[in-house]
Amino acid sequence: MAERTLEVRGLSRRFGQLEGLSGLDVDLAPGERLAVRGPNGSGKTTFLRCVTGTLAPSEGEVLIDGHGAGSMEARRSVGVSLSQERSFYLRLSGRDNLLFFSRLRHGTEEEAQASVSAVIEELELEEIAPLQMQRCSTGMVQQVSFARSLLGEPELLVLDEPTRSLDRGAIDRLWGALDRRDRAAVVIATHRPEDVDRCGRHLDLRRRRKNR
Repeated sequence: MAERTLEVRGLSRRFGQLEGLSGLDVDLAPGERLAVRGPNGSGKTTFLRCVTGTLAPSEGEVLIDGHGAGSMEARRSVGVSLSQERSFYLRLSGRDNLLFFSRLRHGTEEEAQASVSAVIEELELEEIAPLQMQRCSTGMVQQVSFARSLLGEPELLVLDEPTRSLDRGAIDRLWGALDRRDRAAVVIATHRPEDVDRCGRHLDLRRRRKNR
């Protein structure tokens, strides 16, 4: 593992004349947690998308374990859970969705099956896993999305408002899972003070967005 799990250097992202992010520098070592804060429209989602490699910076670079964000090497090291999840197959069950993504992470079917069974047990998703995703509530989908982010034990977890629609029990299970993965670096965008308090590092974007 690289000395720094995440390195962000001079990251800027513009959308026409609007500057969404400007000159960000961030380092995260294994096990560190970064809470990304700011009001809606401050650039939290833009930052997460640049880290995961789904949005290219206008300037600067993002490295994950020394590899450029979005590269195959970087993607293998990242687990992602988004607040507006649209990548699940809605007619499949939660378990079948997790198994599909687990097969992309693991070399054998046995490993893929074992990984899914383990995360379902850990997060207590036995009642949600058999349901078709299209029949799940927002909170249920969030729990499956978080479970997917854990598959393959990634070195960096990128979480977008992961506790927003969860009840107390689900929130406790989420943080318990993160506490058990004490070598994983975590980037979490959140409005919840309780989540912020669990992170040792903070990035406040509220004053960084401006018009050019």
